[in-house]
Amino acid sequence: MLFEVTPRPRYIEVEAWGREGTVTFPTYVPGSYVVRELERNIVKIDGFRVSKNRFYVRENFKYTLYANSKDQREAISTHDYLFINPPAVFPFQDKDEKYCIKLKVSWPVKTTLREEKDMFCGDSYHEFVDSPIQASPALKTISIDESHEVSTVDDLEVDRIRDVIKEIDKEMGSPQKYVFFFRRSDRNFGGIEHADSSAIVVPWDKNDIVTLFAHEYFHRWNVKRFRPKDLELDLEVEAYSDLLGFAEGVTDYVAVLSTLRARGTKVEDIANYLANAISKLTFPGARMSLAESSRTTWIKYYKQDENFLNTGISYYDAGMLMGLYLDAKLRERGANIFHIFRNIPNRYTLNDIDSYLRKMGIEVFEDMIYSPASNLLNYLRELMEIELIDAGSPYFGLLMDGSKVTFVEDGSPADIAGLIPQDTILGFDEIARAVRPKPVAELTISREGRIKRITITAGKNPGHKVKFRLKGKVAQAIASLDELTGISNINII
Repeated sequence: MLFEVTPRPRYIEVEAWGREGTVTFPTYVPGSYVVRELERNIVKIDGFRVSKNRFYVRENFKYTLYANSKDQREAISTHDYLFINPPAVFPFQDKDEKYCIKLKVSWPVKTTLREEKDMFCGDSYHEFVDSPIQASPALKTISIDESHEVSTVDDLEVDRIRDVIKEIDKEMGSPQKYVFFFRRSDRNFGGIEHADSSAIVVPWDKNDIVTLFAHEYFHRWNVKRFRPKDLELDLEVEAYSDLLGFAEGVTDYVAVLSTLRARGTKVEDIANYLANAISKLTFPGARMSLAESSRTTWIKYYKQDENFLNTGISYYDAGMLMGLYLDAKLRERGANIFHIFRNIPNRYTLNDIDSYLRKMGIEVFEDMIYSPASNLLNYLRELMEIELIDAGSPYFGLLMDGSKVTFVEDGSPADIAGLIPQDTILGFDEIARAVRPKPVAELTISREGRIKRITITAGKNPGHKVKFRLKGKVAQAIASLDELTGISNINII
């Protein structure tokens, strides 16, 4: 299929050539496990709707999409900037045929699609939709090194990014050309991976972005070259895998590891990031396994609510800690986390990973995937000292943002007293002051505009604030440090 694109502020006009028949617009994008209903942005189309995302069209047809998403997983078109994540804009017929785009702009254009005369092409729909398109009169390229560059309209210091990339390439090999599509915004959208690129959008005040770049970069191997066999994305129907803890979580560990070894950010910040992940294993939601977290990503992780710490665990956090444990154990045996990828097929199963680890004398992978994530604490204690420094102290079981309740721990005194998220605490013992645990307290709250009084009796904190100490040979092997100490900043009242 061929698409001729005319961008204008907030809209993208497309003229397409294909075959008479049905075209299908994806409902989600690869790398983001949530059904976004991308077809919702179609404003008008020359064709007849067959289903929510399918249309019957002639061989030549036109359509218009609304394009005002700052999220790089979709598309945005303004008077001086265009970014397209292709599955958010272009439909498919036969996924195995060639797809090309012709942009009707006079601006500089960046994409990893192959340039053919005045078009940019992919040999299949999968290649086509894995190649973002960025254009602007202000577009510039910032070179990281011979093989890596940043395409952006903003300024970016790349020295630390270069050092982290070298750490990864040292283990995985020096690959072909790679592009980071980068933009500052007023919101944090993080990153999304593509085969030979990634797209990253962060706020203006976010400067510590090296680990994010490392995470997206390592995805060119883990997820793009190596992918769980059961994670076959057809772009319409949800795909379920037990192994996002490995695909995403281990990727996050490699990002942390490479940033740490390259000293790409403050060691203290990395250690505290790990401590926060360990802290989440102490909440009720850690009864969920990594496999369950992976399978429910479509409805839980990507749709987190204020109760998530009670009901779920992030496969990024738990998978990262699994990666830390596996890396430490592999290093004891003269290998490391990267050796896994040299010993599994491109489309791997749990058994492929488990078989390699068992050959190395590590027989815990299956248990880590299918047991409650809280069990990871026991494994981590083999590597490090872990202290729950608030265990046994008086507590109510609340997380707060100012005077607003943002989380109530199941079974806590706050839960028993009847507090719920979004309650606003107006008074503490009839005084407008910060909430602090004491044996018995009278709370004056506002709930849905109604004033209520609640009596709460403090209990003993089960322990959520984590301090860990990694030292000796393990700290040297992983971080080239004598000791690595981190303290979590999740403060439950």
